[in-house]
Amino acid sequence: MTIRAIILSGGRSSRFGGIHKPAVELDGVTVISRILGTVRRLDPDAEVWVAGPSDGLSATETDSVHSVREEPAFTGPLAAIAAACSAFPAVDAGEAEAVTLVLAGDMPLITADHLGDLIDACARTGAPASGADDRGKTQFLCTAWPSRLLLARLDAIEDPTNGAVKWLFSGLAPTLVDVDPSVVADFDTAADLDRIHFQLGRDS
Repeated sequence: MTIRAIILSGGRSSRFGGIHKPAVELDGVTVISRILGTVRRLDPDAEVWVAGPSDGLSATETDSVHSVREEPAFTGPLAAIAAACSAFPAVDAGEAEAVTLVLAGDMPLITADHLGDLIDACARTGAPASGADDRGKTQFLCTAWPSRLLLARLDAIEDPTNGAVKWLFSGLAPTLVDVDPSVVADFDTAADLDRIHFQLGRDS
């Protein structure tokens, strides 16, 4: 099975004082480097697209990923997903179904185990697979998609500019995978980051 991952790093981080969240360091490792490392632990051969700036990745890490950017910039995560998917290689009709992970660039505690569970559920059901956050809401930006279905949903939307990621799920019931909400925690404020740092200390 081909595993692809899209790491979304193109937001303005306006609620975080304009500081580029994926490049923030936690115990000496940037958030985006942690996410990429988790994907590589899951599958060293995964094809990874960074949709947005690659700030926070080392030169070696940058060379190992594909970089894309939504046009115009800052037109939202849906547009970024579309930009990455448009750069995917053409799928051969006889190729085994590929799975695409869509991952927020501010979610440093995701684990290879959780990503593996998402992929397994996605492959088993043929539907997108997600977990739920600490509010019990589906975490749309930590999801595994059948690649063909994701491309079809983007085609149906036509113009993703400034659109909502939840549009991809219109008429679809994602498979929900059990996960500790702390694993899929993201951050928008300094207080959110403090909670993630505390959790990281507990887990280490």
